[in-house]
Amino acid sequence: MGHKGLGHGGGSRVIALLSSEDDADAVVREALARLDPASSFVPDLDAFVESAREHEADLLVCDDRAGDPRVAYDRWRVDAPADDGVASPVFLAVIEATDPYLSDLDSHPALAHFLARPFRAETLIALCRALTEERVTGHGAEGVRVRRPARFSARPLYAEAVACAREAFERAREGGAPDMGRALLMAERIHTSLLQSNLLLNRALEPYKRFDIPTHCANVAIFAARIALSRDLALRDMLRVIEAGLVHDIGMARLPEAILAKDGPLTEEERAEMQRHPILGAEIAARLGPEYAWLERAVSQEHERAGGQGYPEGLSGEAIDPLARILGVADVFEAFSHARAYRSPFTAFEALERVVAMRGEYLDGDIVDALADEISVFPLDSYVQLSSGAIGRVIETNPSNLMRPTIEVLWNQSWAPVEPTVIALSASPDLSIERPLHESEVPIT
Repeated sequence: MGHKGLGHGGGSRVIALLSSEDDADAVVREALARLDPASSFVPDLDAFVESAREHEADLLVCDDRAGDPRVAYDRWRVDAPADDGVASPVFLAVIEATDPYLSDLDSHPALAHFLARPFRAETLIALCRALTEERVTGHGAEGVRVRRPARFSARPLYAEAVACAREAFERAREGGAPDMGRALLMAERIHTSLLQSNLLLNRALEPYKRFDIPTHCANVAIFAARIALSRDLALRDMLRVIEAGLVHDIGMARLPEAILAKDGPLTEEERAEMQRHPILGAEIAARLGPEYAWLERAVSQEHERAGGQGYPEGLSGEAIDPLARILGVADVFEAFSHARAYRSPFTAFEALERVVAMRGEYLDGDIVDALADEISVFPLDSYVQLSSGAIGRVIETNPSNLMRPTIEVLWNQSWAPVEPTVIALSASPDLSIERPLHESEVPIT
């Protein structure tokens, strides 16, 4: 049979998956169908081994939802036919990022190539093509391991920020006040993370399936922190704006659950009730004592607008607390960049365009400018795939053309690591960005 590679019009490339098609998730089904419509979904180990032997598969994909891939690999190798001059199939394990055996990646050949959830169909497709290219030509993605390594991930810290905001919300719902000691510690960690990289910012820009107040608050805190860093605020004020972001919507804990859980736009009566939440939040913050008067002001005024169009008091301009002005811009940007029950999310760039359109009349112009300086189509430290297939990291934005930043290329089109090369896309008309990459799609070898 010809060897043109999976998904490129070559001969049949049967893929045996150790799972039933119903058990396999939608991402795996989509990827394998696009790679090879003749892909075989087999439900048990015996069928897996038999299919691999009978169909001379180029690639074996073992989904660990059906069992330990190490067991499947050992059984397959025992039953594999003797070497007849035909290249052996490549074994790829699809695993959960939390699997315990990931702690010892070199312990078993079944993990020579693996892909850890979460990932996109395009990721699995690209990896399968790279691996089969290696099988056919001897060149390509040797030892590819695609996972979410801790050193590249902001997810644990992001999850803790959401948990911090959730605890504050629950304490307010039960009639208490937020634990500002915990909020301060979280603010310090967010600040430190953003000083080192934009990974936490990039995580906050990712979509969530359904609006969730604590997630929204964590995102606002992160966006506000990035604005504060751009404006070079004093450390005390920087930490305060992050703390306030984490708890700015605690007043919503006092609203009827029917309003918070409603799918779709609110009625006029419900909207009026919703607009009470800054006052309710300020009342909760006041229980913390006079040393938190700054928090009371920030929480009560973050919905005020530059031209007096906001609520609850209709304040304008310099009458609005400086921290509240930062929170207001971060809050509006967060709302635009994430989905609501009544609309889909805008891209980060579209959301930024909408916020910029509100500059001066509704939102503090200097703060909007600071946000625009920090958010781009491809933020610093985000990963992208180029039109050449190579993968790199954004190391410098390009204000004159946000679509053509400067990239540090780290992997080639076969996902093999390369000597880092810096490419300014503004000076490379033959190259462009094909798509942004989720951090779990980055090939770590």
